[in-house]
Amino acid sequence: MDRRGHGASGDSLDYSLQKEGEDVAAVANSRPGPVFVLGHSYGAVCALEAAFLTDKISKLVLYEPPLQDLDHTAVAARMEKMIQAGDREQASVTFFQDIVMISPSEIVAMKARPSWPALVASIESQIRQIRALAGYRFDPKRISTLKVPTLLLAGSKTPSPQLKLAINGLMHSLPLRRLVVFEGQQHNAMDTVPQQFANTVVNFLLSTNGNEATHQLE
Repeated sequence: MDRRGHGASGDSLDYSLQKEGEDVAAVANSRPGPVFVLGHSYGAVCALEAAFLTDKISKLVLYEPPLQDLDHTAVAARMEKMIQAGDREQASVTFFQDIVMISPSEIVAMKARPSWPALVASIESQIRQIRALAGYRFDPKRISTLKVPTLLLAGSKTPSPQLKLAINGLMHSLPLRRLVVFEGQQHNAMDTVPQQFANTVVNFLLSTNGNEATHQLE
């Protein structure tokens, strides 16, 4: 699905992280049977929240959700000024460099991919997501009540300590979870090692055991 304000989906002024979760749950509820949901980064937060709102999600795949992120609203304000000055690409680079903490070499690689123009075009959505996450609080006790088998994905070279902290928090809180770390990868393994990424996800979705921990992030 395209989340609100992305791709072919419409948008609304009354934005919140709660509504994003409700959107995912609504799509899941519209299907005749159980569904699998995969979310990356902020989308993984939306997927996780949706799992609390519907019983139609039978498995979750979460790739580095920023659940325990810092308050980046000051960076968001800088990004807004860049957009107002007509420099949308620099606002996008600032987001990936200062918040996601992607390496300079990976940002160069991202710029060369077909997906880059769409990322630049939707940079405003990142600003509102930054502000939504500023009000989000990770609650281990609440997470421990979620009984959905979950695959946690991470890159071994992801530089952000907050993303690693979130994965570790989920590993300690989710009762049914498995962790796979993509060796040598950062926050975009679906772009850099797509076949390995796809195989990892499909193997989990087709498996009958969803709660074995592969290995722990340090």
